[in-house]
Amino acid sequence: IDPASLDQLLHPTIDPKAARDVIGRGLPASPGAATGEIVFSSSDAEDAKAQGRKAILVRIETSPEDIHGMHAAEGILTTRGGMTSHAAVVARGMGK
Repeated sequence: IDPASLDQLLHPTIDPKAARDVIGRGLPASPGAATGEIVFSSSDAEDAKAQGRKAILVRIETSPEDIHGMHAAEGILTTRGGMTSHAAVVARGMGK
């Protein structure tokens, strides 16, 4: 096993044979994959988790106030930032 691939093996992936519609593309800031309904606020992510629904938290960028929603969400998607952004650093720390 290539040591660089080890991180990918430890995180969830999407079955490449599964039916899916690609609605966008981006750069990953953390390994792995997640599915869920899109929510636009941390409180909505927390509500979804409390109701047993999986959510993807979508924000322009995250801030420390989003930490509870980031924890509740299956995944985090931002329109700004990179590998060293708040969202990326926190997501990697959470294993997301």
